Amino acid sequence: MRSFDDPTEILRRTRIVGRLLDYVGFDTQSDEASATCPSTATQLDLGRRLVNELTDLGLCGMGEDAVSMDENGYVLAELPGTTAGRIGLCAHIDTAPQFSGTGVSPRVLEGYGGGPIDVGQGVVIDPVDTPELLECVGDTIITTDGRTLLGADDKSGIAAIMGALEILVQEPALKRPTVRVCFNPDEEIGRGADRFPLERFDCPVAFTIDGGFSGEINLETFSADKAVITLTGVSMHPGTAKGKMVNALTYAGRLLAALPPAESPERTDGRDGFYHPVSVSGDAAACRVQLILRDFDTAVLEERGRRLEAMCAALRAEEPRLDVRVEITEQYRNMHDVLSRHPDTAALLERAVRAAGIEPNVKPIRGGTDGSRLTAMGMPTPNLFAGGVNFHGPAEWISTRVLAQSACAILNLVQLYGERGA
Repeated sequence: MRSFDDPTEILRRTRIVGRLLDYVGFDTQSDEASATCPSTATQLDLGRRLVNELTDLGLCGMGEDAVSMDENGYVLAELPGTTAGRIGLCAHIDTAPQFSGTGVSPRVLEGYGGGPIDVGQGVVIDPVDTPELLECVGDTIITTDGRTLLGADDKSGIAAIMGALEILVQEPALKRPTVRVCFNPDEEIGRGADRFPLERFDCPVAFTIDGGFSGEINLETFSADKAVITLTGVSMHPGTAKGKMVNALTYAGRLLAALPPAESPERTDGRDGFYHPVSVSGDAAACRVQLILRDFDTAVLEERGRRLEAMCAALRAEEPRLDVRVEITEQYRNMHDVLSRHPDTAALLERAVRAAGIEPNVKPIRGGTDGSRLTAMGMPTPNLFAGGVNFHGPAEWISTRVLAQSACAILNLVQLYGERGA
């Protein structure tokens, strides 16, 4: 195997940075309120661009001649192998709906000299809060201008895959299995795997390029549930409400107050789970509270759901005229439950990162990836770093060196599977 361990080579030989700067200009925020797939039509604009770029690189379709984007916005392509076997590379097109992705205007800071970076609009990226910056002195740093998110989550993953493909096309003598690529919509709203063309993709193993800083590998994610509590009270004119009105909003407030403060996102880290209220809507007559529940241990997550139901039962007992309905649905499960049965997958991923000259940072991710669902669906899919930091907000940034390191790790991984022929 030829080890790719020099990110400057990737930066010199590929369009990886130019691609990223182009991709972030597409407004691809997903929308949970939408019932379509993709949830926003703007994701299709970037999808069409990627179809053209993959075609220009000489990739073909899977089971057909041409690179394609299906009716649900999944971009599919294949680079035929020089050895037996198939692996998949995946990244998502959409960006998070929590912060604006409209009119992204990236700033490029060459030769970062250390210290805080004032990106504009009162947004400052400080090494005190973001220690990853301390490892990037001398690098070229891409930031926002303070008005939007950047979209490195996950357009850096797309760019890293494209950069690796450029090298593979340039060097056809490198051993590689058939490499199948999927760029999918709607990961940020938990639907990236909903219509994933798994049978057509047909890979025994795949990798999402959707992680954080240099060397990060994710073999374990949260198990996740969504809870929707609907409270219906008794509506009454407030002037004659004494003893008659049951205010649904008041009881929604009591429910929120009953959630243990120590088990909230802002009070937990490491392997601690949490309750996280994400929205409240409605009025005094009826309202709806939506929460997400997270834990690494699925059994503990289920117990968390039972505790929430007990809190709601206490409200019913306090006010029998209040109707409280609880609906808890599964979102995804810890990929470690399956990946633990595939130790070779993790071992090869760590070897690929080490061959890039980086010590692997294997860490559980306090969130989920498309790989969580895909793994549960039968295709083991761990997650590899793409380089971005401070996702989903105006302080998001990425080092071009670390972006290129991700492409190095992908190239090493492809070769390892090429030698293995699996």
